[in-house]
Amino acid sequence: MGIAGGADAETVFFQSVDVRFRLTGETDNGLSFGATIDLDDAIESGAGSTRQGLVDVDGGTADFTVFIRGAFGTLTMGDTDGAFDWAMTEVNAGSPGSINDAETGHAGFNGNSGYDGGFNGQVLRYDYSIGDLGVAVSAEIDETGADDAILGLGFRYGFDFAGGSLALGLGYQDSDTAPDAIIGISASVELDTGLTATVNYSQLPFDVDHVGLGASYEFDAFTVHANWGRYDTSLGDTDGFGLAASYDLGGGASLHLGYGDGEVLGVDAGSTWSLGVAMSF
Repeated sequence: MGIAGGADAETVFFQSVDVRFRLTGETDNGLSFGATIDLDDAIESGAGSTRQGLVDVDGGTADFTVFIRGAFGTLTMGDTDGAFDWAMTEVNAGSPGSINDAETGHAGFNGNSGYDGGFNGQVLRYDYSIGDLGVAVSAEIDETGADDAILGLGFRYGFDFAGGSLALGLGYQDSDTAPDAIIGISASVELDTGLTATVNYSQLPFDVDHVGLGASYEFDAFTVHANWGRYDTSLGDTDGFGLAASYDLGGGASLHLGYGDGEVLGVDAGSTWSLGVAMSF
């Protein structure tokens, strides 16, 4: 709960409540299985609908996933990351967040979702890890049958070193409905001192390149974060930056401040901000 506004928006009260269930089980031979689902989607799916691309009560794609895991790897289906997004680390890694995501809502931010959600938002992903190396493949099918599936491939490699850890990612995704495949790489370092730093680079359709940088620092009860991103296009640059800070009050409550600002092809896209308290139970 809190307040939010921006350069071209009135200051308003802001509140949001999200209830999520996480369900897990295990077979007699050691296979793990489970699901995650939001409360509103639990009500919707409880009505007995099983069609692909189930639309939730808010008009969007239903936000739930199911999975099964064993020695063979993990198979996940639903509103989950495709292999491209699975492999990449977002530049807001380590961010405390804000109550309205102001720090990631600016024009230069790229959440690495790629072509995910191009059809009905229901993704099937298989991932498997061998030591520090992980690989994933994913597909999202067109329920109308008009187009071929959106296919993804991703690789992750991470290792620890004295004083921290490093995570590397490489993702690829292709769709018949887009002119070009996309490819992206990311690197993220997390130090025991509380610093997290991430860099992303992606080649996107229509000869668009994107680069993003982010850093977060946690000390005592405080966490601060900053990120910046730019889309380089033939028409010009679109960029922006975001800031976030939090103070942990203890007991699941924390104060949050967020800000974002950007430009689209050199034109001011406006700024947003928020201030409030987040509570988890």
